Amino acid sequence: MLPDKSSSRVTLTNVDKEILELLREGRATQSYIVDEIGRSRQYVHNRLGILTAAGYLENIHAKTALYELVGDPLAGEENGG
Repeated sequence: MLPDKSSSRVTLTNVDKEILELLREGRATQSYIVDEIGRSRQYVHNRLGILTAAGYLENIHAKTALYELVGDPLAGEENGG
């Protein structure tokens, strides 16, 4: 089950950070993210769900799995992570 936005505190993995860095450049589909970071589709799908539930991403087009960054947890970190 995905964490609730109001009470979630996500520990970011290295893959999460890669996903967030990609989305800093603009919107991206799940397929594009999979191709760019070289992880399995299922793993990326799971991480996108977690990041979305935490309020960091929004799935703005469900049919194409198009995501955009809406809250950047890396913004306060030096060099973005």
